[in-house]
Amino acid sequence: MIRIPLFGSMRDLGPAPRFFLLFVAVNVVSWQNIVGPSMVLLARKIGMPEFFVGMMLSFLPFTSVLMLLTVPWVPRLGPKRVMMWAWGLRNIICCIVFTLPLALAWGRPQLSWAVFGTAILGFCVMRALGAGGWLPWLHEIVPPGQRSAYFSSETAVTQVINVLIMLAQAALLAGGDAGIDRFLAIYAIGILMGFWSLLWMRRIPGGTAVEGMSAVRFREEFQTCAAAVRDLSFLKFMLVASFGISSMCWFGAANVMYMRDVLLLPDSATMSINALASLGVLFTVGSWGRFTEQSGSGRAMFKSLVGHGCAVFIVLLLPVGSPWAGYGMAGVMVLGAVFCAAFNVAANRAMLNQVPETNRIGYTAVWTVITALALGITPLLAGAVIGAWGLRGFQVCFVVSSVWAVLAGMVSLWTVHDSHRTPPTVTAMLNPLLPLRTLGRILWITLGLDESNTRPSPPPQFPGDQE
Repeated sequence: MIRIPLFGSMRDLGPAPRFFLLFVAVNVVSWQNIVGPSMVLLARKIGMPEFFVGMMLSFLPFTSVLMLLTVPWVPRLGPKRVMMWAWGLRNIICCIVFTLPLALAWGRPQLSWAVFGTAILGFCVMRALGAGGWLPWLHEIVPPGQRSAYFSSETAVTQVINVLIMLAQAALLAGGDAGIDRFLAIYAIGILMGFWSLLWMRRIPGGTAVEGMSAVRFREEFQTCAAAVRDLSFLKFMLVASFGISSMCWFGAANVMYMRDVLLLPDSATMSINALASLGVLFTVGSWGRFTEQSGSGRAMFKSLVGHGCAVFIVLLLPVGSPWAGYGMAGVMVLGAVFCAAFNVAANRAMLNQVPETNRIGYTAVWTVITALALGITPLLAGAVIGAWGLRGFQVCFVVSSVWAVLAGMVSLWTVHDSHRTPPTVTAMLNPLLPLRTLGRILWITLGLDESNTRPSPPPQFPGDQE
């Protein structure tokens, strides 16, 4: 049976993780209003070319590299203090966006692109400088046995907020050609909620400075990052996870522009489809979280990536111009969001379980930087391909996303070793019925019908159950 995972998973959490979830809920409102799909719609509204839209999408992950600068300061100042300062400044800097009408009145579209890009870049830079405390803080307050429950709950909270925010944005942008003033209203709400999130952040326990820390020595602190890179098992996992993240990002970077510029859907319809996708995640992430906890992150990463690749391939079968192409795209968006969320739960769980208690800041910083490269390079490539080839460029993005996701999923079976089951043999992989059994299993998990939803202990392994 499909169950909304929000309250069920939260009951498994202690007080500290619950406070963090409340902060996340408010922070998501700010996040979605500033760098969500509405950012892409506004960029295209002011005539920003596809390549520059892709560049703006890459700001967030690329600036995450700046997190390395905060590695020496997080243990000395404490994650809470670092995040409080950074979160406050990012909201102040983002207010630059309200000068956009003046830039548009100047008559040069390039000036409006620069103003909008500067506001988003400043937001992303300050977010990156503060994000160095996020994962160490979580590692401190979330016990190992609660991590799957936490990440599935976090995803559920995020999706509840996303549904409400995107429906509200769809209503705001509905009714003719939405003007700049409506988009600026969205940003005003986002910035106000960003300041409110600081009040909730103050109530989260933990996050204090490490006692007895000496003066900052950057060379010594960066050795903690080097230790993570020298950990071959962790490095291998990061590369495989980044490969999977990139495959999903090829679709994520293109889908909003595809719906707006190719399928010619109105902005309100695009936001409604994104809300529907978030609703799909809300109803399924709990099932995937329980499957991940019981069967292991490696198997969950494999199944979610294969599911995502198959879902994206459906877009290539939708005839452009058909009256039902928009409905088909809505279905693909829902499936893509469901499998992307499932992959993120599994990958984050696997990452935290491999981080040693004595070096959580160095390991989490390297993880963030490596995955940021995948998240940053992919939108740039997607924007360049779309800008150069138009409709054919969109199709290239979808093909790459589909193929890479399946390949990354297969590799994850042999690189993430946290399952009680052994990876399938070559003979099993050549079984022509295996793809159908795998897709059936993926659908079974998504619908909440897998035995992991009802059995607290690992299920017995049956002969030939190697999907």
